[in-house]
Amino acid sequence: MKKILYFAVAILFAATSVNCSSSKSSKTTPISEGDVEISIPLGGDEYRSDKKYWRVVQMGTSTDVSMAKKVALQNARQELAATVQAQVKAVIESYGQNASADNKTQAESLYQELTRTVVNQTLVGADIAGEKLFKTKEGNYRYHVCLQLSKEKVAEEVAKQLSEDEIMKLEFDRERFKQIYDEELAKFAKAQ
Repeated sequence: MKKILYFAVAILFAATSVNCSSSKSSKTTPISEGDVEISIPLGGDEYRSDKKYWRVVQMGTSTDVSMAKKVALQNARQELAATVQAQVKAVIESYGQNASADNKTQAESLYQELTRTVVNQTLVGADIAGEKLFKTKEGNYRYHVCLQLSKEKVAEEVAKQLSEDEIMKLEFDRERFKQIYDEELAKFAKAQ
């Protein structure tokens, strides 16, 4: 009886040792049996926003390649526009605080209107940073795209529009605007 007990304890100890040694060699994230890692197309660092560019990744699916591309590009443009407008709005609000008290409301309203126009114009110039096309087993096409937009280009266009506007050019300070623009974008970069 003792021999059987010793034998059972030895087997249990050996099994525990094997399990412990195999878990040490595996990654820190436990993987359940049957889990499959999925690679995300255009998911690397080169497809994320950085100091120079805003970047977004979207996809579109259709039975037609051109429609899959159109859907992905439309989704990417919408997301890029929303991202840029939100961040530039913060810049405009910060810059608008510098306007004189008499013109503050009018200035902020005009700044925001001009910014929307500039963002819409510059989105036309967004570049494709990466794209991938897949054909699914069902016969559909799935198109992934990464659009990027230069932060410097947007800053220059907004500054140009503000300095050319008859009402705003009297109060517009290009250097102060650029300083606030860089500060606000740095805040957004740290938040991500």
